[in-house]
Amino acid sequence: MVELVEYSSFEKNIGKTVKVKGVIAKAIWQHLTMCTKEFPFMEYFDLDEDHQIVIYSKDTIECKGNLELIGELLKVKSETKDPRRKIHDDIYFEYQLNVETWKCNESQ
Repeated sequence: MVELVEYSSFEKNIGKTVKVKGVIAKAIWQHLTMCTKEFPFMEYFDLDEDHQIVIYSKDTIECKGNLELIGELLKVKSETKDPRRKIHDDIYFEYQLNVETWKCNESQ
């Protein structure tokens, strides 16, 4: 059984199969993104805990309500693109999810 993972414990669960809950975002924040052939569909996802992550899926996720997602938790890294910050070797990272399965609960 896959356990529900909160954002505060994402770091220790990188590369593992996890469960998260939330909704497809209506307001999109700026994020790092990537392209993969295996997971060609991308959505912005608001976690129940007031964080937003990028999720990737094999098919379109069509749900207007709360979602439960299960998939591999990723840590995506990138260097800063801001030329004013080149004094430092800043590395930014974000948590993202390759969704294997999802369940919609539109009544909530």
